[in-house]
Amino acid sequence: MARTAMIHARTDAGLKSETETILKGLGLSYTEAINLFLNQVRMRKGLPFPVEIPDSISMSLIEWGRRRFVLKKSLRVRVGIEGGVWVLEYAPLGILAYGSTLEEALAAFRMDFASAWDQVGKEVDAKLTRDARSLKKRLLSIVDRVEAA
Repeated sequence: MARTAMIHARTDAGLKSETETILKGLGLSYTEAINLFLNQVRMRKGLPFPVEIPDSISMSLIEWGRRRFVLKKSLRVRVGIEGGVWVLEYAPLGILAYGSTLEEALAAFRMDFASAWDQVGKEVDAKLTRDARSLKKRLLSIVDRVEAA
């Protein structure tokens, strides 16, 4: 019988729960799934699936704080890594958000979107500059409604 070795790993509790259900449906235990993955890595001399950074992500809902911005259409937000920093950009609104992780960059993007809404989207036109009125028009064309989250 082959010697065995222990692997200890930490993962998000929600991810563990979701994947457990899927693995059970496939008739696999965590040990069998991990061994399957490791055997594929050994056979392929690398990961058994492509790992890529997407060049954009789609957002149809933006949540920040206690609000949910339901959008009329999905935004295509550019994603990249520049100088080791994650960057999310949506040029039509002038949003350029950064983070040391993708999650941090997403949080910064959501915060910038909500800030633009608060400072420009809800403001009376007479108090806005011409550029701010243009930004407000773009925001209003994107946001269908704002709900309490």
